[in-house]
Amino acid sequence: MNMRSLTRIFLGLLAAVVLVTVGLAGGLILGRTMAQPSLQLESGADGQLIDEAWQTIQDNYVDQAVLTDETLTYGAIDGIVQALGDTGHSRFLTPAMVAAQHEYTSGEFEGIGAYVESQDGIVVIVSPIDNSPAQAAGLLPGDMILAVDGEDVTNMPVSEVVGRVLGPAGSEVTLTIFTPATETTRDVTVTRAKIELENVRWAQLPGTTLAHVRIAAFSDGVSEDLVAALQEIQAAGLTGVVLDLRNNPGGLLTEAVGVTSQFLPEDSVVLQRQNAQGEISLETAIGDGAALTIPVVVLINQGSASA
Repeated sequence: MNMRSLTRIFLGLLAAVVLVTVGLAGGLILGRTMAQPSLQLESGADGQLIDEAWQTIQDNYVDQAVLTDETLTYGAIDGIVQALGDTGHSRFLTPAMVAAQHEYTSGEFEGIGAYVESQDGIVVIVSPIDNSPAQAAGLLPGDMILAVDGEDVTNMPVSEVVGRVLGPAGSEVTLTIFTPATETTRDVTVTRAKIELENVRWAQLPGTTLAHVRIAAFSDGVSEDLVAALQEIQAAGLTGVVLDLRNNPGGLLTEAVGVTSQFLPEDSVVLQRQNAQGEISLETAIGDGAALTIPVVVLINQGSASA
């Protein structure tokens, strides 16, 4: 493969799978970027330098078996994105990672049931999913994964670590966990299971006329489930809602807008976005909210994305 072909792959893949995170209502929401016509690699000295580096690796690297076009291309794109310095907001996802992300947001997958992120080269648990094997094993927000089945995973891409942790229901995985709060390290063996996210659940707070509404993540279908819950709450004669977004790691932008729209009048601004050209676009409430007149209190904590 020559550098010109690599350039075309850069552009196609970068446009297809670079995701940015946008803060909204205490949650990080994934939103796909659009390809910009001006995005291109210059053919001058910088382009020649990249071409020379590519060819030097092809000619001289000892382990030729690992030099697949896919490995080098994905690595190069990841390097470009990391060079932005936009840690936590812009990242490169391979097609396999996009598929895994879809599993998470669809609300069903097999694994230990925890949301994670990378912090300074270490994969950190953002929050265990409610009623998951991770929660049952005592894993906590902030716990750091140092090894998987005895193999050091520090400074390993988060996608690779996640790939090692995911697995068939019923199988076991042993994680070496460091807990900063107690400065202790321990091995935790977790039995994987089929994880089915319960998007929304609610209960009346004892001795009150208030409903506690828990949204674990902004997964596919959560706004519809919230509408159903709010209708049940009002039919029960309850007069207020405590909306619990603690340890909510984010999810789909469309679902977050749908959730917010249940509490705001039509056309209320939910979020504002500005692109590289300075153009501003608005996301507004979609109207017909199910709880426009109900008092609401929102709970967040350090595990709520963007909190």
